[in-house]
Amino acid sequence: MNIRTAMAALAVAALGVLALPGTASAQPTTSTPAFNSLTTESHADWLGQVPDGTSLAALSVPGTHDTLAIHGGLDPAAYEAQENHGDSAATLDAQLNAGIRAIDIRVRVVSDNAFVIHHTDVYQNANFDDVLTHARTFLAAHPTETILMDLHGECDGDSTEGGSGSSSIGHCADDPSNITEADRTRIFAGYVARYPNLFYAPTVTGSSTASMPTVGQARGHIVLTTFTGPRGQTYGGYGLTQLTTGNFGQFVENDWTRCDLSQKFAEARANITNAGNDPNDMYTTYLSANCAPFGAGPADMAGGYGGGTGENQRLVTYLDNGNAQRTGIVLTDFPGYALIDAIAGRSPGVGLTGPVTSGIAGKCLDDFNSSTNPGAEVDIWSCNGTAAQSWTWNLTGRTVTVNGLCLDVAGQHTTPGTPVDLWPCDGIANQQWTEGANGALVGVQSGLCLDDPGFSSTDGTALEIWTCNGGANQNWSLP
Repeated sequence: MNIRTAMAALAVAALGVLALPGTASAQPTTSTPAFNSLTTESHADWLGQVPDGTSLAALSVPGTHDTLAIHGGLDPAAYEAQENHGDSAATLDAQLNAGIRAIDIRVRVVSDNAFVIHHTDVYQNANFDDVLTHARTFLAAHPTETILMDLHGECDGDSTEGGSGSSSIGHCADDPSNITEADRTRIFAGYVARYPNLFYAPTVTGSSTASMPTVGQARGHIVLTTFTGPRGQTYGGYGLTQLTTGNFGQFVENDWTRCDLSQKFAEARANITNAGNDPNDMYTTYLSANCAPFGAGPADMAGGYGGGTGENQRLVTYLDNGNAQRTGIVLTDFPGYALIDAIAGRSPGVGLTGPVTSGIAGKCLDDFNSSTNPGAEVDIWSCNGTAAQSWTWNLTGRTVTVNGLCLDVAGQHTTPGTPVDLWPCDGIANQQWTEGANGALVGVQSGLCLDDPGFSSTDGTALEIWTCNGGANQNWSLP
């Protein structure tokens, strides 16, 4: 029997039938750009664009709540929170390659010497060695990146946590069922020793917490943000000082039983607004909630239910309309590629690259003849995936670039009908754009919208600025 098989057997034997991953599944059957479309795009190296001296607190970080919750036990809709891309932390690989950089790892103790991954009483077919091995492999291949980890002891069924000492539906017990803080920190210290240099060392001393590192300091490492027990108690000597001491709760929004879609988003939006107004502190917003089995489950909240818009799309719309220049960490269920893009793109220096598609079906923003000459025409053309249609949207500078040139309003004019062209980037307002309502791309200097005149679908039609009207000819989907 190999180590993985032995670990799985221990997890199941110690917990009984409730530990078995469910044979049924509640994986969503539909997807949108904001929901359940994790692997549509890859952003494995996006932190490489962020300057080394940037504080981690200044980042906008897409993350997953209950990162490996892919199995559902007796009630899949109540337990599954992420797309299933494989056991033994293969799902983590998919998330990291998609751009996820904050993870939420929930552990149960087995045999008083190891951690396995659980969502309450349901074993998730992975152990902590899987998580660390996959994280180490990813960081070795992508050394510009970092991973922010929230580590949580999951089992509140222990007698030492006020439980009965045995597992029940929705509650796991450790093995043995009288595990203490000292036991969990002892076991974790063993992992730290077995994976030298994987963790950012100041966050795992066991004797002191760490000040906020810069991106340069964190590259190539897991930064342990917090280490908490089953009742939310913070384990001293681990994590970041700002998130583990003093009134750290003011930086976290996690109303996980708020399952009214509008009310939940109002709470999340308020915390994200606070993050945008405070560049010196790290904020964490859980976009997730779960009221199953008698109410909405994770997929319902993320994707929407009862005709209501889900939390993921609500946040994409909010950000695409130009709100919140910084989000802090946002932990999500079933994230889609557009949600990851919208969050990560608000980190300093990050530009998201890809086609800019028009509201006119099949047409894309295009650098005519793929020119690199100042003054080159900008047109629409059938989407073709070439370099002439590979645009970079830089949220920090509010620029849209292709082939090293900026989308520019000719002559800095502000009159409807003025053509747009390409010009060397100079930081002037006629090269700055914001995301408006209905997918509009609005010129900062003119207040006018990028426009396809006459709703043309003819390849080569030159574009201009025009009074914003909400039409399909002014609807642009950024990378």
